[in-house]
Amino acid sequence: MSNNNPSHNGESYFNEAEDPCIDVLSDILRAIRLYASSYYCVDFSYPWGIDEPQAECGTFHAVIRGSAWLTVPDQESPILLSAGDIIAFPTGAPHQISDQTDSNLMAGHDVLEMIRKNTNPFAKGKSVVTLLCGYFQYNKQTWLPLLRDMPSMLHVKSDAVPKLDWLNSLVKTLAYESRTLQPGSEAMVDRLTEVLVIQLLRWHMSNQQNTPGYFQALADNRLSRALSLIHKQPSKFWTVEALGRAVSMSRTAFANHFQAVVGMTPLAYLSQWRMHIAYELLAEGNESMLSIAEQVGYKSEASFGKAFKKIIGVSPGQVRKKGPAFMIQYRGR
Repeated sequence: MSNNNPSHNGESYFNEAEDPCIDVLSDILRAIRLYASSYYCVDFSYPWGIDEPQAECGTFHAVIRGSAWLTVPDQESPILLSAGDIIAFPTGAPHQISDQTDSNLMAGHDVLEMIRKNTNPFAKGKSVVTLLCGYFQYNKQTWLPLLRDMPSMLHVKSDAVPKLDWLNSLVKTLAYESRTLQPGSEAMVDRLTEVLVIQLLRWHMSNQQNTPGYFQALADNRLSRALSLIHKQPSKFWTVEALGRAVSMSRTAFANHFQAVVGMTPLAYLSQWRMHIAYELLAEGNESMLSIAEQVGYKSEASFGKAFKKIIGVSPGQVRKKGPAFMIQYRGR
């Protein structure tokens, strides 16, 4: 079986005494360049309704006060949202949110534009709900398993789960900052929204123990440690046996477990992570091709270039020429 490590010179670089364990979720969030913010936190009066089409970014709504009905195309029936509920659509799935299931709807973009102009489209009567709405963006050009397995919808009832009390407090703080003009409020809103999104992903991760995918791998102690080893030391001569030994598993057991949960072999993941790093370095354009090749485990530009094109679909030179604006086209995407 190919070890996919051209830099190997017959010496094993694995050292069981080393402890390169890192926070894999944080590592991945840096890789996809997560950014989040809130659009608005406003009071709506009856009747009100918002139609959100498919979005290019993730979106979320938090019910601060009152209740609302959520309608999602692939759900059989509407979902009642109560105060304390947070609903998120990490892949920007279309949905409608309103006071009643049959209310007239206004396009989400139009609602946002009116609120930005200090005009609330649903403020003609007694307010019945306070809604916090926002978005989060990430680099979709990085076709890592986290993006492949991102859920279409997350529904967290933070006020119904004791251990999520602090999340409810976070949302209330975010709502307060969204409605004030204190110095630094804009930065506060951005940072707090990012914390909220990360917590939503954490919550999803903790509920994936029995569902194969990258989020389950992040919650699995053995697999997350193996991912840590790969992320921290991508240029090392990693073999399936070495990774398995590092997490106290036999080569076969580790390979089978990794494949079953992550959906690819350990060495395929290693190659993908290496090329993600290489792509970032190439786009920045500050280092030589040979230096980049060596940082991701290759001793020659030729072997690196061949592997890069096989995984990414274009040559390293094309990425370097276009810079950050270059669109990765992964094969099979």
